[in-house]
Amino acid sequence: MTLSFIVASIAVLLFAQNANGFLSTGPLPMQQLITGSSPLAAEPLERGSTVVVCTGPTCSKTGSKKTLPIFKQLGEELGINVETFSCVSDCAECGLGPNVEVRKKGDEGPFYPIKNGIKTEEDVRSVLGIN
Repeated sequence: MTLSFIVASIAVLLFAQNANGFLSTGPLPMQQLITGSSPLAAEPLERGSTVVVCTGPTCSKTGSKKTLPIFKQLGEELGINVETFSCVSDCAECGLGPNVEVRKKGDEGPFYPIKNGIKTEEDVRSVLGIN
């Protein structure tokens, strides 16, 4: 195996984990694999859901300090709980941050989807499912 194949495989596996909250046993839609977008990305979070914003050193440096107040404001308006944690991905996805864990109401852990690169108000709105 070449290094580029391994890196590409890791990227696909991280995407699958991010999209599903775990490594799915079923096929992912081709659109997701090619574009990185998910048709479920804009699904509104139900009142009582929880968003956990990573406040670890890497995520804080890359923008979670700026997005946390936005999550808190919009979360309060929508009835979505906003929590913080020092590292939502056990440091496996730190380089992709700032990271946010999404716990939809009724979902049971221990693994929840992690959204990466949440840096702007637009990104926050996308995570919450509002436009």
